[in-house]
Amino acid sequence: MRIPTLILVFITALAFTVTSQNLYTQQNAANIQNEANAITGWIGPANVESVTGNAQNGTFSLRLTTTNAGRDGRYSFTAVVGTVYNISIWARKGANNANTAFENWVGFQNFTTTQVTSTSWLEYTFTLTATSTNPQIRVTASQNGPPGRQGYIDAITITAVAADTQAPTAPSNLTASSTTTTATTLNWNASTDNVGVTQYQIRRNNVIVGTVGGTITTYNATGLTASTTYSFDVLALDAAGNVSPPSNTVQVTTGAAADTQAPTAPSNLTASNTTTTATTLNWNASTDNVGVTQYQIRRNNAIVGTVGGTITTYNATGLTASTTYSFDALALDAAGNVSPPSNTIQVTTLSGGNGTSYTNQNANLPTVNWQAQNLYVSGTMGIGTSANSNFQLSVNGDIRTKELVVESGWSDFVFKPGYLLPSLKETEQYIRHNGHLKDIPSAAHVQANGIGLAEINMRLLQKVEELTLYLIEAQKRLELLEIITVQPTAPKN
Repeated sequence: MRIPTLILVFITALAFTVTSQNLYTQQNAANIQNEANAITGWIGPANVESVTGNAQNGTFSLRLTTTNAGRDGRYSFTAVVGTVYNISIWARKGANNANTAFENWVGFQNFTTTQVTSTSWLEYTFTLTATSTNPQIRVTASQNGPPGRQGYIDAITITAVAADTQAPTAPSNLTASSTTTTATTLNWNASTDNVGVTQYQIRRNNVIVGTVGGTITTYNATGLTASTTYSFDVLALDAAGNVSPPSNTVQVTTGAAADTQAPTAPSNLTASNTTTTATTLNWNASTDNVGVTQYQIRRNNAIVGTVGGTITTYNATGLTASTTYSFDALALDAAGNVSPPSNTIQVTTLSGGNGTSYTNQNANLPTVNWQAQNLYVSGTMGIGTSANSNFQLSVNGDIRTKELVVESGWSDFVFKPGYLLPSLKETEQYIRHNGHLKDIPSAAHVQANGIGLAEINMRLLQKVEELTLYLIEAQKRLELLEIITVQPTAPKN
């Protein structure tokens, strides 16, 4: 029955041996088990050498001397990241005012500089967690002074403590702020750990999108999409790779994208009720992806007034009698996007004569003698028919006058260089296909819409001028044919 007890003792002893094994294995002057007159494993830039006499253990110790190249000696060993190591080094400073120190160690967490305080041997111990698989111990012979100052080290042991298996606590109170269309800022309360937190991982929709150091508790999440909801949480890690539970989850909805779409142009701008000093403008409303907030009214390309986005009328005042003005309208949205302009209309105010303006208030007053007045109609007028807002005067019947003067463009463009006169064959094909001359409206169009007197006169004159060009061309061909016909025929031999 003593065999199990022996096995247990053996296993316990083996475990103690594994965890307490000296990892300082290089055979050199500072090795307790394998001392040798060597500096194996140590490098400069300080001058490192094995010396005899006054050793702390055995016969030899390591002496480090500052040089022009540097002040410290360095030693590396193979480690497991996250494992805690006990490091013991006996040291003393030289008698030449050396300021010896342990400093600038690499690959360890929470290392702090330690001064060597005596010219006698003292033991210095460090319990540190490895953050690298190849950490480096550094001993400075002297932190200051000229080259030649010295420090001594001996009896070095490096042993591993049990591996760190304890995870950090979960980060807490995760919040989001300063959210825009494409980014948000995350903040949280720090986690705690038995050794130390080395990193935080930030997850978006359960996918890691960023990391920050263990002392940082904020993260700027960028590259987001406008008007989109995301889930964020945070994990804490230590040097051994232990991962905490996740923090609380926050839902972040990004802002809407900036509105860059302009409203459509206001349409069908018209003027009515024009007087000597004012006119009333009306138009069809614009549309917008968000909403029209304002209309700007321009007179001769200068803004003279604004109305709200739901209003489609404007009373333009302060005009001058017998003056022609150009009006158009623009639509704007809340983002300041401006629509193309509406159609432009020309408005001519009434003459400022001594006549009386004809209005619905005085149209039938017995006190107004219209036969003795010059008649000025403010707006549109209908005779024998309703007034049409597209025309100043609408008449259902005949008009008799001695003279009618029309102010309009004319058709002399036919005689200008570059005018494309259609061939007679093209004209014939157009007539066969459409039933009327090109540039002359059809009977159905005139029946439905009417036609301006000035326009039809211009179109008819255009055809007369085209006919003139055809006759001139025909005359030239006729004269050429006559020349060919009267040429004498050469006699035959």
